[in-house]
Amino acid sequence: MKKTIAFVHSVAEIGGAERMSEALIDGLAAHPEFMPLLVVPHEGPFSVHMARKNCAVLVTGLSQPEFSSPFSTIKHAFKLAKQLKQANIALLQCADLVCTRAVLLAARIAGIPVLCHMHFPVEAGYVNWVFKRMPKPAGFVYCSEELLHATQGPLAEACPQATQDVIHNGVDINRFSPNEKHNDIQRVGIVANLQERKGHIDFLDMAKQLSDQGYHVHYDIIGGDILQAPRQSLLEDYASSLGIRDSVTFHGQVDNVLELLGNLDILVCASHQEAFPVSILEAMAMQKAIVSTNVNGIPEAIVDKECGLLVPPHSPNELAKCVRELLLDNALKSKLSTAARNRVVTEFSMDAYLAKFICLYKKTFKS
Repeated sequence: MKKTIAFVHSVAEIGGAERMSEALIDGLAAHPEFMPLLVVPHEGPFSVHMARKNCAVLVTGLSQPEFSSPFSTIKHAFKLAKQLKQANIALLQCADLVCTRAVLLAARIAGIPVLCHMHFPVEAGYVNWVFKRMPKPAGFVYCSEELLHATQGPLAEACPQATQDVIHNGVDINRFSPNEKHNDIQRVGIVANLQERKGHIDFLDMAKQLSDQGYHVHYDIIGGDILQAPRQSLLEDYASSLGIRDSVTFHGQVDNVLELLGNLDILVCASHQEAFPVSILEAMAMQKAIVSTNVNGIPEAIVDKECGLLVPPHSPNELAKCVRELLLDNALKSKLSTAARNRVVTEFSMDAYLAKFICLYKKTFKS
């Protein structure tokens, strides 16, 4: 009998973490030993999208344990444990610490190991709250070496028996493949949910500078609001105040990232904080020229001036300078984009990504 790997998410929107779970789910769907399942607290674009791909979906309450209300907390944990057992789940892979905390009690009751897939750094105080008086996960998986070094200390102290592994994000190099798109007006885009840390204000300030310098470019903002604080209207108003609104398309949350990414000439990542963004790997696989901030794990993917151009965060001037350089120098643009594709093929393919996780699953079952 196949072992069911359940991917647990705190939201049912589609962001980078969801796209990486989708990639693993797609890979496991064809695997002889494992079967994927998606667990979400409510219906949403991600659960609908995965159901259309014939992935089993469990929609269930993922409330946080409240030790001030022990009876209701225990009652909920036993109810969730029963659902997990009925779904024959062999392992829970949680996309963040929020949903990790929500399932730990039920997982302990059901005897199911838990892996937490870390996509973003966390502070020691938050880690202490998550694991105080709680069962501990079997292990943590980090999507970059930098994230491991930045985060492993408090997690190792709170969960000393948990394993710590790094598995860089991967990309389907066949699905995200080079295209021959030729735009009459060059398109520069950003692919990210609309959180403040993603640097959309810097992106728009960059666009304003290029517009003032006479560059005729269209700008694509691909991604929407996945958290409770909507920002699209704020960003639209800011683009209007800069006088560039007509040159900017806000696509919102989409499930056709591949198509929209394929339309770009240059991808910009303006993030102030990041782990190891899948949007960069997808753009590299599609042989796009990339300008990115050099934060966190991004330099583990992009070698500056070899397969992309890196700048400090909070620097729209530097973003504009690098984009301008690529707009003016087709030879440089071609050189960097070709090297980007080659690096993804050799270092970050989906086959390698899936193989590393399957190895980790088997190691977890044995421990």
